[in-house]
Amino acid sequence: MLNVSEIVQTIKQLIEVRIQLVKNQVEEQFSEVLSRIFILVLMGLASLMILLFASISLAFYIGEKLYSPYMGFLYVSLLYLLLFVFLFLLRESDGLISSFRAFFRAFLFRNKKQ
Repeated sequence: MLNVSEIVQTIKQLIEVRIQLVKNQVEEQFSEVLSRIFILVLMGLASLMILLFASISLAFYIGEKLYSPYMGFLYVSLLYLLLFVFLFLLRESDGLISSFRAFFRAFLFRNKKQ
C-alpha cells in the first residue's frame, strides 16, 4: 500500500526539480540575450569607427578635388546635416519604427531550433 507521506515527498521533489529547470532555462536565455546585446554594441562601435574614418577620408578627398581642405569638411558636414533632417522627418514613421522593432526582436530574442 502507498504511503501518503512518500507521495507528498515525491511531489515536493518533482516541484523542486521543475523549479530548478525553469531557473536554469531563464538563466541561459538571459545570458544569451546579454551576449547578443554585447555583440550588437560592439558592432555599433565598429560601425561608428568605420563611419568616422570614411568621413574623414571623404572630406580630404573632396577637399583635394576642390583645392580647399575646409570645403571638403564643409560638404561632408552638409551631407550629415541632410541625413539628420531626413531622419528627423521620418522619426514618426510607423513603418520604419516597426521594421527596427522587428529587427531587434529577431536579433535579440530569436529562438534556437531544437
